[in-house]
Amino acid sequence: MTRATKILKNIPLYVWILMFTIVPLLMILVYAVFEFRPDGVRFTLEHLKNVVTNGDYIRALLVSLNYAFISTVVCLVLGFPLAYLLTRLGERMRSFVSMLLLLPMWMNFIIRTYAMLSLIDEQGIVTKLMGGFMLKGTDAAIIIGMVYNYLPFLVLPIYTSMLKIDRSLVEAAQDLGGNAFHVFKGVIIPLSLPGVVSGITMVFVPCVTTFVIPQLMNNNVWTIGKLIEYKFNSGASSTGVDPEGGALSFILMILVFICMSVFNLIDKDEENAAGGLTL
Repeated sequence: MTRATKILKNIPLYVWILMFTIVPLLMILVYAVFEFRPDGVRFTLEHLKNVVTNGDYIRALLVSLNYAFISTVVCLVLGFPLAYLLTRLGERMRSFVSMLLLLPMWMNFIIRTYAMLSLIDEQGIVTKLMGGFMLKGTDAAIIIGMVYNYLPFLVLPIYTSMLKIDRSLVEAAQDLGGNAFHVFKGVIIPLSLPGVVSGITMVFVPCVTTFVIPQLMNNNVWTIGKLIEYKFNSGASSTGVDPEGGALSFILMILVFICMSVFNLIDKDEENAAGGLTL
């Protein structure tokens, strides 16, 4: 197959990336550094400066990072053992449990969040079991909503990594005298780290940017995603675009790129280190 043929076959992919990835990102940049006025378009860095110096915006970003970090840690604590237990099941039971794990993901994201909200509001089952203590409107409610929605995104990459582990490596570790703990620490964990890093990326990034979960679970908290949504829907200028909303989106986009780059570097390091297993 010639190079020209390969390029022609990939044209639909290039068009998709251009229209739905590059163009939207460029639009965010345009909204961040240009003002659209009746008398013309003006380039300015004022809105970016306001965003990085405004205490409320910085506080909203830190709140988002805090929720994302806690939710990711909780997902990891719950997800890693769950992924390991899945690999220990028989093939039929494994398929059944995997289907139960994926079943909620077939529903709309907002519907899933409303379903969880109905469990923790004043009439919810969880509230009644906790003696009337209502979680709705608390920080814990936001964490619960994020963990519920994004836990499968962490479990599945780890589960896939564990399934790919060569069984002969486990047997070799056992033959060398390693007990169950040593095998788990020296073989299972190192070889599943690429899946862990991928799962953390798939949980942390959407948790930072989400606005639906904080808005429904605790509307008194301002996260960066909720602030951007408010800017574009309620604070738009006469042109229909809020400049500071665009600047906030641009800063958040840069933050997401930095996070993903760091996670990718860690992922590569873990893959390189996976060859040296120790018991």
